[in-house]
Amino acid sequence: MSAYARPTSVDEALELLTGEGATVLAGGTDLAGQIDRGITAPTLLVDLQDAGLGGIERDGDGLRIGAATTLADLAADALVTPYGVVATAAGLAASPLLRNQGTVGGNLCQHTRCWYYRGEEWTCWLGGGDTCFAQIGDHRKHNLEEGDCISAHPSDLAPALAVCAATVVVRALEGERDIPLLDLYRRPTDDNRSLVTLARGELVVAVRLPPPPDASVYLRTGERQAFSFPLVSVAAARHDDSLTLAAAGVANIPRALDPADPLAGLPGHPQSAWKRKVLATLVERAEKALGSS
Repeated sequence: MSAYARPTSVDEALELLTGEGATVLAGGTDLAGQIDRGITAPTLLVDLQDAGLGGIERDGDGLRIGAATTLADLAADALVTPYGVVATAAGLAASPLLRNQGTVGGNLCQHTRCWYYRGEEWTCWLGGGDTCFAQIGDHRKHNLEEGDCISAHPSDLAPALAVCAATVVVRALEGERDIPLLDLYRRPTDDNRSLVTLARGELVVAVRLPPPPDASVYLRTGERQAFSFPLVSVAAARHDDSLTLAAAGVANIPRALDPADPLAGLPGHPQSAWKRKVLATLVERAEKALGSS
């Protein structure tokens, strides 16, 4: 049984999060599943609902998006309209019900949906075990990279924000730091299986966006339109004559792509190599939509 706290400020939340076993509760759409599956067993749930982390506001020529802003609000806000790739990604994530509850910070920091990681009967490599069971089992929906873990990152929002040159505001009791969005992520290692670069006591409090790109687009493929995580997604943005690409579903973290060779470093695995064709097709369609070649 977890204790529960509902702080009324970020500083109060950060004080609580320094404790052993304290876990952030934002929308809870991912955390509830983690607790149910035994992936995490928090001793204290720190509910951020009253901590003042919601809302979207102008930030110079760009925007500041609070980490507790719901995906539904992000998709519908007129301030986000010039960032078409972001609005589209937020509007496609999960289902209408989950978008009304799920938050920006939660979508960025969510855990992989790999069935071996989520399954109660396995302790996979990413979960602290010795074996990536996907590599010796069913990995049709897994990633295209080589490594100790071949899970696929499920965030719609991460690649969309990345191609807009977003930065993440990370705060701790000691202070605040801004990092490029993709630097929020790390590939897991033997001594640290985490997929994010947050230290204990650190909290994503906001996302900052610079002025919008000249044009942008978000494309994805999934098993169904609603309540479906992207099997492969591509975000693209054009600034003057420069094209920026990022993808989810093809690596265990969101990944920037080289426009000249978007499949570089993504050889695929026996059952997941079909994603290479899908990725190439989505990139081609994105480039066409943006008038790029």
